[in-house]
Amino acid sequence: MTRLSISLIPVVLLILLLAGSCVKDPSPPSGQEGKAFNFIVTEQQRQHINSSRGEQYEISDPLPRLDYGGSEYTIDRFEIRGDNTLNFERKGFGVNMGDKIILYNRFSGTERKYEEFKLLAMVYDYTYIENSVATGLLREAELWPVLSFFNEVRLNGRTQGLYHFIEDPVEYFIERENSSCVVRRGYDHAIKSFDINPVQLQNEGLYRARFRNIYNILPEYSGQQLFDSLSAYIDLEQYFTKLSIDLLLKNGDYTDEIFFYSKVKDGKEMFGVFPWDYDDLFSDEPHEIGNWWATGTVFGSRKYSSVEDVVADVGNKLLFSVEDDLDYIIAKDEYIYQKYLLTLKSVMEKVDMNRIDMIFDMTLEDIGPFYDNDSIIAQAKYDVQATSRSLFLDNLARKRQMLKDRRNWISGEIDSRKNFK
Repeated sequence: MTRLSISLIPVVLLILLLAGSCVKDPSPPSGQEGKAFNFIVTEQQRQHINSSRGEQYEISDPLPRLDYGGSEYTIDRFEIRGDNTLNFERKGFGVNMGDKIILYNRFSGTERKYEEFKLLAMVYDYTYIENSVATGLLREAELWPVLSFFNEVRLNGRTQGLYHFIEDPVEYFIERENSSCVVRRGYDHAIKSFDINPVQLQNEGLYRARFRNIYNILPEYSGQQLFDSLSAYIDLEQYFTKLSIDLLLKNGDYTDEIFFYSKVKDGKEMFGVFPWDYDDLFSDEPHEIGNWWATGTVFGSRKYSSVEDVVADVGNKLLFSVEDDLDYIIAKDEYIYQKYLLTLKSVMEKVDMNRIDMIFDMTLEDIGPFYDNDSIIAQAKYDVQATSRSLFLDNLARKRQMLKDRRNWISGEIDSRKNFK
């Protein structure tokens, strides 16, 4: 090699480095989040999926196939799902795989096969950050054990936009954790859905009754007796933790967005808590304001026209909502409320400024790259609100500071209201 060619090496390297820094890579992350879920359907099926409104149904005859990461997978069930999201062009999907798909969980550091999962369209989730922030907080609070990440979904190669992949919670708790049953709560403590472990089929009535007993005993006892009685049916520490996160996030809709799963704690079987569907956050007021049909009826009819009406009923308590009767009695019963405050204090201590920054930094890392793909983000025009990269960054910064301010406010209020025994 000549002296001239040797002298040119640093120049060439510098040019390559500068070129690399000027070229913007439009692709999403290189892990599983960078691989789109491309569902192969007939053109008639695709058009019906996008055009249908208010209809929950399954796609079959033929069943779709999934093209993912260069491999093709069979599907046993493909469901168009959701509640209000059924009224939008971008639909939510429930998928039951024929060929299980192998995915990596970066939080557990493990890789395994998955059979059932949900793909949430997040049409109400402004700039797509709310589910990410919520699951980050819930994971820190040890209430989010399932795999979840953000990804593009396509139908026949046509992008449907950004989706939130969530491992099916019913399959997780029954198949992975061997829970006897999983109950989804509805309004006025109705059972919105119920899934039973096949080995417990003969005990279905027993588990349904156990769930109803949570509400049957609410008007029967008070104070420590009520606390002890409830503790026989539900992991109150988990439930209090969920209410703490809901308060921090100003969750506007959660009465029917919660699963109860059977678990064993301290040698006793009871219901654990799994939160669901966090796309209505940072609300100005709780859901029960003006929605008289939604409040529980265990303690009679409860109607609130304003937040002041709620305060007049239960006092100025550190709960975001008292729509459900269980939450209502937590606010009304001073002994149980003080127990709740202990958990609230612990959660706020865990969710410090560093944890909040970590969650928002991860949200930027996970979702930010998708904003480099115009075709993906353009699908937000079908959502409640369109988005853009500037709106995303602005919302991320504002909500980061809002959460820090709210966390500090809650912590200060706890110290001024506590009466721990």
